[in-house]
Amino acid sequence: MTEVHDSTLELFRAARAALGQASDLIDTALDEVADEEPQPATLTLYSQRDPRWRDLEYTAGWTFGEAGCLVVCVAMVGSYFGIADEPPEVARRLDAVGCFCDGCLSYPDRIPYPQLAWGGRVDWRDIPADLDRLARELEDKPIIVEVEFNPGGAIPPKDQHFVVAEGFTPDGLDLLIADPRDGAATRLLERYALGHWSLERSVYGLRLLEGVA
Repeated sequence: MTEVHDSTLELFRAARAALGQASDLIDTALDEVADEEPQPATLTLYSQRDPRWRDLEYTAGWTFGEAGCLVVCVAMVGSYFGIADEPPEVARRLDAVGCFCDGCLSYPDRIPYPQLAWGGRVDWRDIPADLDRLARELEDKPIIVEVEFNPGGAIPPKDQHFVVAEGFTPDGLDLLIADPRDGAATRLLERYALGHWSLERSVYGLRLLEGVA
């Protein structure tokens, strides 16, 4: 009887140890999930370097791969408002109504989609970005943000790039972005800032598209 009793105790101890390890693994997994940053789930992510269109001209003389970041951002924001057109079709429609001039989206107020309206632009090229304004704009929509493509080089518009911001990181110190450079969901400061730059220093402006009910 003693040997059986001892064996039973050993089995219980082993089972309890295994359950404890499983519980620890579950807790660790849950912590990792809780720590993960939200990924853009409301946008269709597009890349200007997508092989399907990187060499296509979005307007005469300008290809998506070399300068199509803003057009791709318009397509991503449009997808938030239910527009299914991919970047080439968005560009075709913008070009048809004369939105472009010398490769730039110079007349965004002509955007031909009934779901979208041009909400204006905000420039912070010479002053720190207003994060309160940025937060207000992000309350109900993603926004297009102007950044410096090669941080520390020439400032926009000479070294201009655009990304789509969907919200702040949990600590409020960075932005969660969709980057048309490669279609990645990432952080703004990880790509478009030097190590000592704040978010206020790294955001140069906004391009606002509003949803139309």
